[in-house]
Amino acid sequence: MPAEGELQMGRQLDEDHAPETNGRMSVCRRCGSQTDGPEGRHHLPTERQTTRIAEWLVAEAQRLHLQRIRQARGG
Repeated sequence: MPAEGELQMGRQLDEDHAPETNGRMSVCRRCGSQTDGPEGRHHLPTERQTTRIAEWLVAEAQRLHLQRIRQARGG
C-alpha cells in the first residue's frame, strides 16, 4: 500500500496532467511515474520514484512559469 506522501505526489501529478500510457505498460510517458494500470487513470508513484518525480514537478512548474512570462511579453 502506498504511503501518504506517494499518494499526495500522485494527486499532484494527476492535477498537472492526465497519465499518458502506451496501453501496455503502467508507466506515464510524460513524467515516468507508475500508474494504476496500463490504461493509466491515475498516477501512483513508488517510494523510489518520489525524489525524481518531485524534481520533475519543480522543473515543470518552472517551465510553465517561463512560458507564461514569454507569452506576456508577446513572444
